[in-house]
Amino acid sequence: MKRYTLYLLTLIALGFTACQQEVAQEEDSCCAKPVAAGELPDGTSSLAIPTAGLTDMSLYQLESDWQNQNAEALKLQEFRGKVQLVAMVYTHCGYACPRIIADLKRIEMGLDQYKREDIGIVLVTMDPARDTPERLLDFAKSNNLDPKRWTLLTSEQDNIRELAALLNMKYKVELDGEISHSNIITVLNENGEIIHQAEGLGVEPDETVNAIKGLLQKI
Repeated sequence: MKRYTLYLLTLIALGFTACQQEVAQEEDSCCAKPVAAGELPDGTSSLAIPTAGLTDMSLYQLESDWQNQNAEALKLQEFRGKVQLVAMVYTHCGYACPRIIADLKRIEMGLDQYKREDIGIVLVTMDPARDTPERLLDFAKSNNLDPKRWTLLTSEQDNIRELAALLNMKYKVELDGEISHSNIITVLNENGEIIHQAEGLGVEPDETVNAIKGLLQKI
């Protein structure tokens, strides 16, 4: 199954390169230098036989198990059917992650004309040891994240690293417990395919907003 994971990675990379819009240059992370490009996790979780109606480039092919901030078990396939904004953060981050959330809120403001059920926003923790569902729920409440639109996810470390690799997200846990990481906001279409990525912090939201609007007009 690891071979199939690498196959999916290659397909996503090639497909996204072909259609990717120009994005802002990525900034350094809050904590340290990002993990070297090309570093892949070991022991990734297995993939199921492709789900009916999904292409080989869909992240929803992953069969890993996740929990949301309400401690509810779910699969990534459950996000199918609407446009999703995805970012990886951790709640003890003092600089970059709050800025990523602020950037997501700016994008959200640019989509005010759409209903809550039209767009989802998914935050995936990079720190499952500390970011329990209870911690994620407290974090969501303290940041005024609308539970009807925002979902916070945790899982086993291998599952998180597998998803990070497919999102081209690099991160590394340092000796002091801080996490050095790249800063990427990803737009998925209703079938879990990567359509657009914005790299860096404080990136103007217009391109991302327009990418989402284009998707919503097709649904």
